[in-house]
Amino acid sequence: MTDLQQEINTRLIKYKKDYQEYTKCLIREIQIPINGRPEELVRQIFIHFLIKESGLFPDIINIKVEENHHDVEIYKKQKNSNFKPYQSPLIIVEVKREDVNLKNHYNQIQRYLKKSFCDIGILYNYHQIIVFTTKNDNFEINHLKTLRDIQALILQSKNNDDDDLLKFEKAQNGNFNNFAYLISKYGKYTTNKVVFKVKQQQSEIEGYFFNIQENKVYYDVCGKYSKKQQSFDYQDFEKLISIAY
Repeated sequence: MTDLQQEINTRLIKYKKDYQEYTKCLIREIQIPINGRPEELVRQIFIHFLIKESGLFPDIINIKVEENHHDVEIYKKQKNSNFKPYQSPLIIVEVKREDVNLKNHYNQIQRYLKKSFCDIGILYNYHQIIVFTTKNDNFEINHLKTLRDIQALILQSKNNDDDDLLKFEKAQNGNFNNFAYLISKYGKYTTNKVVFKVKQQQSEIEGYFFNIQENKVYYDVCGKYSKKQQSFDYQDFEKLISIAY
């Protein structure tokens, strides 16, 4: 593992300015001082691997840095521009400087995962990669041998969510059962806006707060307040258009 990381370290573009050493963050696109900031250097090595070495960015994953007080967040790339509901991070990564004992930060990464409803977390300090996987409200802990093992971890996690995209595409073609599944998962609250059409109505409808009772679908119209929910019979459903955060 160290050989790969040493190789990546040598590939980081570093330059000196005013007696300070800098590198450019490939995500934030800003100058990052690395003299006296060993944790930042470890983060830049990790980011460099994801972007330049893993083959996953930008087609398969998106990456956020210093988001929600997390060092690095990895998200699955959403394939359909009309299906972009709110998503929890695929993986939360906390980086530490080389000499840090990662066991002292187990509680930190577990707390982040619970709060963010994220199933996978990584602690990384250049020498160790420790993975936390949520299993029935507990955590399974494993050690990876190399940064390249993260590729398989990401691909395996990403594939678990592809079923929802298939259901979305079927609902776009008028399948009510898949529409019902999606609004029960993504349309219960105001988190996502669901756009759809019903028969014999020309305009599209933007809704949230969905619930299904017997043969009727109830919902609130986005941006409009009414004590009484709108509704339509399930057989009048025409197609789903989009779900977006």
